[in-house]
Amino acid sequence: MQVSVENISTVEKKLKIQVPAEEVKKQIDARLREIGKQVRLPGFRPGRIPFSVLTQRYGPQAKQEVIQQTAQSALQKAVEQESLRIAANPRVASEPILNDDGLQIDAVIETYPDLEPIDASEISIETPDVSVVEDDVTEMLETLKKQRITWNDVERKPVEGDQVMLEYTAKVDEETIPEEGELRLAIILGESGFEALEKAVMEMSAGEEKEHKLEFPADFREPALAGKEADVNLKLVKVQEGEFPEIDEEFTKSFGVESGDVEELKTEIRKNLERELSQAVSSQLKAQLADRLLEMHPDLEVPESIVNNEAYNMLQQMLRGAKLDITKEMLDHFREPATKRVRSGLLLAEIAQQNEIKIDGAKVREAIEMVAQTYEEPREVVQMYYNDQRLLQTVENSVLEDQVVDWVVNNAKVTEKPMSFREVINAATQAAGN
Repeated sequence: MQVSVENISTVEKKLKIQVPAEEVKKQIDARLREIGKQVRLPGFRPGRIPFSVLTQRYGPQAKQEVIQQTAQSALQKAVEQESLRIAANPRVASEPILNDDGLQIDAVIETYPDLEPIDASEISIETPDVSVVEDDVTEMLETLKKQRITWNDVERKPVEGDQVMLEYTAKVDEETIPEEGELRLAIILGESGFEALEKAVMEMSAGEEKEHKLEFPADFREPALAGKEADVNLKLVKVQEGEFPEIDEEFTKSFGVESGDVEELKTEIRKNLERELSQAVSSQLKAQLADRLLEMHPDLEVPESIVNNEAYNMLQQMLRGAKLDITKEMLDHFREPATKRVRSGLLLAEIAQQNEIKIDGAKVREAIEMVAQTYEEPREVVQMYYNDQRLLQTVENSVLEDQVVDWVVNNAKVTEKPMSFREVINAATQAAGN
């Protein structure tokens, strides 16, 4: 078998394969003999059909079967012979052709890019110098209090912190939204992000109705109004003042602390914050490392098929099971972030390969158990992950990337940056959105 490889790009190659004619003919003859043992023809005893008759009756069928099988096996052997790191199944560029010179096979194959060794000592990383402090615990307690707030009607103009109930209609380009009735909206003043609306509401009293011209935020929940200016008929239905609970035994028990001990609740809060902080630090370091690696490899090409798969997965994650016909335009929206994610993932995997970093099974188990703790039946969730290869591989890939980050931090140029808990959480959230 003769194989030639032509580089179309750093991640795409054209293979030309030729299998000797004698070899293919032997396989066709062998296939015809197999058929002769299986078929029955009038006038011939089973297994005694003359070869000339088999060739006449079943020759085209045997030839086509052998060509297909030989092409597949030849492609696989060529990949192994040329030590190609394939990223997707080879695609045959044209139908294989059998002539006197042999079987000609032309195929295109996507491969992972070949990379030079990555020197971790050239990478600069900032690690957060941070810990959970008492103020963080106190802030979380205040957040928990907000979750148990009681709203009481009041007869006065609303102020910041109040919850208001609104009814409204809006006119945009001569169109009234909604066509019939009113839309309802409840917001907490100072937290809605819709400053123009809040300012208008704070000048009204319960039961009052006014006309306002408002510019709606781009992410407003009503698509027909998002990012548009409208004439709004606004009615303030009611004003409610929040009453926060006391941090006492009843409050503590409502969050699953059976003893009702406030100090025990604080201890649980600290543990949860420390767990959240650890994950945020890891995410931030991973994002930093990905950025540094992409800066070091600005022209890195990646296989198109992997980018397409990643864009599809990102879209599916956003749709969250919604039944929609996926279009090319929808996928194109995710191509840039998908390309970035694939590039950084390949570079992290390359560091793992070059430095023989292997997946730590104990850390995989720990990661799965951490996820399982959030469910009512943790053992069943753990078993589900180990029984589903796709889920397990997702966790393994994440753990391996964390191990790579840890290895790089131990070998890179590292400087510590003092940060607060909230700054680290915000930075990790921002990194996850990029």
